[in-house]
Amino acid sequence: MTWRVEGVVLRVRNLGEADRIVTLYTKEHGKLNAVARGARRIRNRLLSPTQVFTHGRYLVFPSKGLHNMSQADIVHSGQTLRDDLEMFAYASYITELLDALTAEEDPTEQIFPLLAATLALGETGRFKLAARAFEIRLMRELGYEPELYHCLLCREVLQGNVFFTEQGGALCVKCAVSVPGSMSVSNGTWELMKKLLEWDFSRLTVLHPAAQNEEELRRVMRRYLDYRLEYPLKSLDFLETLDALNP
Repeated sequence: MTWRVEGVVLRVRNLGEADRIVTLYTKEHGKLNAVARGARRIRNRLLSPTQVFTHGRYLVFPSKGLHNMSQADIVHSGQTLRDDLEMFAYASYITELLDALTAEEDPTEQIFPLLAATLALGETGRFKLAARAFEIRLMRELGYEPELYHCLLCREVLQGNVFFTEQGGALCVKCAVSVPGSMSVSNGTWELMKKLLEWDFSRLTVLHPAAQNEEELRRVMRRYLDYRLEYPLKSLDFLETLDALNP
């Protein structure tokens, strides 16, 4: 039996002298780990398709342990993401976040197109926006969609003056005082969250949020994601250092 899959390379690790363990997020089977034999040799046909961020089509032989990858064709190389330091930092964060929050061979239909669209938007120079859209939509696909329209506690319709809690949604002013650590969110950031969650991804290019709304949303999503993550992400420190140097 063989699997023909379309996927994006999330992570690679060296194995032995010439092999690679490749972590793919695929359209058909979700996250897979496969050994690419000889993929670190210069003339090997698996060298280029197993670079991080590569979007390709792969022939995989499934097994009980690590699967085996035997063939690969590149759909999109991801070279731009590897060549630019800022793009590399953002793409590393997005792929590590997805890797951390998903189990092997547990496919969710919308995650693969979300990943591909996010990296494509990032390549156009809109990675800050793409990263926030990816975060909030990934939470929805994993069953943690934030409540943005009704107060989490009293269920009143929210009109503004919103607070956000790391447990997963918005609070009214009255209820926020009873939830330690809830964050005040400006109306501009609240509206931005709704658009990132609901608009068709192709429409997001028309959004040009103010810097203060981008920064506020980054902090809100950081708290929200940290609540769900089991360990800190290595790529995040690098990305935040880079952002601090290039405000």
